[in-house]
Amino acid sequence: MHSINSISNNRIKEILKLHQKKYRDELGLFIVEGFKAVEELIENNIDIKEIYAIKAFDTEKYTVKIIDESIMKKISTTSSTCEILAVAKKKEYNINDFIKKNKLILLDSISDPGNLGTIIRSASAFGIDGIILYKDCVDMYSSKVIRSAAGNFFKIPIIIIKNTEEIKNNFKDFNKIATALYEKNTNSIEECKNIKKYIIMFGSEANGLSNELINIADKNIILKMNNNVESLNLSVSASIIMYELFT
Repeated sequence: MHSINSISNNRIKEILKLHQKKYRDELGLFIVEGFKAVEELIENNIDIKEIYAIKAFDTEKYTVKIIDESIMKKISTTSSTCEILAVAKKKEYNINDFIKKNKLILLDSISDPGNLGTIIRSASAFGIDGIILYKDCVDMYSSKVIRSAAGNFFKIPIIIIKNTEEIKNNFKDFNKIATALYEKNTNSIEECKNIKKYIIMFGSEANGLSNELINIADKNIILKMNNNVESLNLSVSASIIMYELFT
């Protein structure tokens, strides 16, 4: 094991840069914090570049660098100091990986990292094969997203698609299911249960599903609820719909 005891160490400075999306994108790296999350990295064969800890961590495959607790507190993204942190390489997927799958969800310009993390967790639980982030979504490699996914972040592939034409041209064999805000020209969830290949499209927290996606939808479903409730949290409604189609 190697020991680092200075915040001015060049590697520590590089880790601090990874708190920003700009550098995560530029370097193709991201931070993972906590024993459970680091173990998930190892179990899912994610390319780990470095592991830092404030005490010994048993792993035969990687050299663990021991750092002072004060340094860990500085490089950690959480309010409470974690005991272990890893720097890992982003895992890239492409559309060809996705067109072979059957059950996908699409998230349209969602901005809340907690919502994305929870949706990843539910997607893993309810048999979704992959997630499409459409247009300008929150960074999937945000530490808040990874923590909210609760160990499921590495179990489900995620890609970014920027325009509708890519959806139309590459997913012709998929039924595109819109999730509506208003009860008009809608289908029941029961009607969708026998569909073999689908993309369920969920809109952003603020604006719902964009018209360009509504216009390419084959079906349109809505969750029925009491009239005195205007709407549900995005991750809650997405989880319910995924569960209903799973059962």
